[in-house]
Amino acid sequence: MSRFAYTTLAAIVAFFAIGAALRGWTRIWAYTAMWSVYLTVVGLGVGFMRLNFFGPAICRGRIGRMKVALTFDDGPDPAATSALLDLLRRENIPAAFFCIGKRVAAHPEIAARIHADGHLLGNHTYHHAPLTAFMGAGGLTGEIALTQKAIFAATGAVPAYFRPPVGLTNPHFARVLRQAKLSMIGWDVRSLDTFGAAPNVIARVLRKTRDGSVILLHDGGSSPKRVVEIAGAIIEGLRARGFGFERLDVILNEPR
Repeated sequence: MSRFAYTTLAAIVAFFAIGAALRGWTRIWAYTAMWSVYLTVVGLGVGFMRLNFFGPAICRGRIGRMKVALTFDDGPDPAATSALLDLLRRENIPAAFFCIGKRVAAHPEIAARIHADGHLLGNHTYHHAPLTAFMGAGGLTGEIALTQKAIFAATGAVPAYFRPPVGLTNPHFARVLRQAKLSMIGWDVRSLDTFGAAPNVIARVLRKTRDGSVILLHDGGSSPKRVVEIAGAIIEGLRARGFGFERLDVILNEPR
């Protein structure tokens, strides 16, 4: 069972135990405290994928070799992704791109280039809706299936990895992803590159990166200049610290 299932079972047992043992206002306060704790724990599970609360999420790769993986979300973007691909080609660095399905459908040529350049494409839902974490199994299945179809149509490749929008999950994710034969991917270095000054973003990544890190960056929703500036400085800085770069599936020791 998942940690969510164990937590829910414990809450149910506590509910009946409180009902049997307490009376009056004491029971009410005990129920209030119990449900407050339960909802807090579930909220943390929704917000922090690395807790593996609703199912397994891979957030770091193999260690011992001073390798890291660059991952980019929210593309493809005709301008920013193309500029980033030029940079990665010059630097001879493989990366993973978690793509929004509707953007793949709108720009299949960019997705095709990502694949042709040897990078990995992952599923990041079709619409990247703010309320994805609150979807039921049916809605989530549809979002994932549409994106798988769009990526396959553009590249001929079937993604094996999934990253939820904003990293938020819910109790349906584990079963839906298992049925879709997708592994859920998180990160252990969040760049926060969608806001803040570029030098601060770069400094944050260089400070937090460690052996085996999976680094979260974005190629969608930003200008080509900013994307290249941030990615280029991170590559240069990590190389100066002795790090090398591997594609996500390789650093996870399960190339597909």
